[in-house]
Amino acid sequence: MRHRKKHQNHKNRPEKRKHRSRGGKAFFKNPKRILTGRVQKKPQGFAFIIPSDPKHKDAFVSRFEARLLMDGDQVEYKTHRDGKGWAAEIINILERAQKEVLGVFKKSGDHCYVETSSGDLFVVAGDSKNIAPHQWVLAKITAYPTARGAAVVCVSEVLGRELSPKMDNKIAIAKYAIPEHFSSKALQDAEQAISWGQEELKNSSPQRKDLRHLPFVTVDGEDAKDFDDAILVTKNNHGHFVLNVAIADVSFFVRPKTDLDFSAFERSTSVYLPGTCIPMLPEILSNDLCSLRPQTDKLTLNAEIHYNSKGNVIETHFYEGMIRTARRITYNQLHAFFEKDPNQREEFKSIFEPLNHALELFELLTSNRKDRGVLDFDLPETQMELDENAIPRTVFRRPRYESHRLIEEFMIAANSEVAKALRLGKASALYRVHETPDWEKVDELNALIRRLGFAQYLKEITPLAFAKVLSETLGKKGSRTLHQAILRTQKQAKYEPSPKGHFGLALMDYTHFTSPIRRYPDLIVHRGLKEFILKQHTSDKFTEGVDFVKLGQKTSERERRAMEAERFVTRRKQCWFMKTKIGETFKGIISGLIERGLFIEIPEFSLEGFLPVDALNGYYEFDEDRMCFRKRPGHLTLSVGDPMEIQLTSVEVEEGQITFSLADKK
Repeated sequence: MRHRKKHQNHKNRPEKRKHRSRGGKAFFKNPKRILTGRVQKKPQGFAFIIPSDPKHKDAFVSRFEARLLMDGDQVEYKTHRDGKGWAAEIINILERAQKEVLGVFKKSGDHCYVETSSGDLFVVAGDSKNIAPHQWVLAKITAYPTARGAAVVCVSEVLGRELSPKMDNKIAIAKYAIPEHFSSKALQDAEQAISWGQEELKNSSPQRKDLRHLPFVTVDGEDAKDFDDAILVTKNNHGHFVLNVAIADVSFFVRPKTDLDFSAFERSTSVYLPGTCIPMLPEILSNDLCSLRPQTDKLTLNAEIHYNSKGNVIETHFYEGMIRTARRITYNQLHAFFEKDPNQREEFKSIFEPLNHALELFELLTSNRKDRGVLDFDLPETQMELDENAIPRTVFRRPRYESHRLIEEFMIAANSEVAKALRLGKASALYRVHETPDWEKVDELNALIRRLGFAQYLKEITPLAFAKVLSETLGKKGSRTLHQAILRTQKQAKYEPSPKGHFGLALMDYTHFTSPIRRYPDLIVHRGLKEFILKQHTSDKFTEGVDFVKLGQKTSERERRAMEAERFVTRRKQCWFMKTKIGETFKGIISGLIERGLFIEIPEFSLEGFLPVDALNGYYEFDEDRMCFRKRPGHLTLSVGDPMEIQLTSVEVEEGQITFSLADKK
């Protein structure tokens, strides 16, 4: 039975077009054209290409063709049908992802080589007599694989026979080729920026507003070091609000086409790994000069947004500012203040009024947010505390308070207003684009909704329709699995020079403006805002010679690289944590099912493992249509959302595998 009528929302469906040759014959298949994508290498030797354009499917690469590829490489390729899927024919390797590899050192006769976990083999050059076989090593690549010869490496560091938890970050940096060190010229540029900042603070330019008398505050996590943003909310007698979002004026310090600018672009984002941060900018800038530390004069770029009593924008102004934040507030402190904790209210009595106004405005914006149909995913974010051996003392779900949502909503407001101004000004910049999901994926999602037993279906592709399903299923059995599936249905957000709107936030105008210390696209937006909106035309225009399409592609790729590295290390830490608990029993919830077994989440630790179907007591059949396992003979079923007591049987850190069995019932 179909879940929507054929006549419904035909306007939302993409038009099917026939490609015609010059002879006039119609073909239903798209003609072959060259695509670009990223290589995902598998230990078995084959690979998949993850396309740059999410409209295309992943494509399989045979072992023979994959022998010349490395994990993360950017390639050009063509595709053709191969059974039910797509196969790739590699045309060209655009960019090698890795400069250093992690692998096991091995010997075969007089030959030495390094084998990586993705199945790549590298011939070792140089003196390796003192390296014992079967040790983990880091090795620098001196020659990449070609049709004529294997890749060559030189061992740079011997890590030992076993990888310890302290090496997790180093492994990720090598695996994902994350730049860790700044060049001497980039550091010199950073030092030069100090004198620029000191001069501007003493003798500021005429257009920079002095706002140091105003009680701006920063709101961040307990362990934050770089403070990008500060806020101030005021209210007049007519019930109108003014939200002033002050963002670190990073573009003043990081000038276009300098070595410092190139280093920032090469990284494109700060990378946050458990216990450390690999910053996009040198620490003298990220943690000091640009960071809006309390009671310190700082340069800012401000978005001043005026709202009426209903929370609708009346007007917006942008300008360069100079502020001196009154307080540094943590999310926990602001949460306690909103909960009317007497001690916290006493501590914040000097800024009581602006914080109260901030809460009032937030409530108005939250109401508008619901009316738009913003997609709110209540999915856990893992947090951990590490001991001296870099093993988590505990792993838990990071709390999310109204204080988090308030700052998020204010940043979204600033981002949206900046994007609108850039669009109307036809400025060169990067927009944060989140496109509408495809009907094909929505059909698959509706099928899952039916299998999970929910009554809600998506009959149209709008933010409001998705938001309704999310809110109406929240807290129900199987909702966690459904919400994750809805998230997977969404397209990957990316950076592009054309404003196309943000589906998930239900906004026509959106960009990233609020985090230039840790995101390069934000820095580009600051430059665009200054040059075109603030009319600062300098002799060295940042747009000259810049391909904004490629700039968006590169920054999007590096954002994904950072996210993958963060997930990789988080999973290793989860494995190290659970490795100390083998044999223990836990209360879990079935979070997913496949024919081979069940995925089990332990809510207490906000992590997931796998229970093979063979570990169940008795014989079970997998019913894919109803998303459950059925015991035969009998009527017992196991489905998503069911509680289950489990026992931890094994942990494989290198594979990221946590395996459970049923707990013994005594």
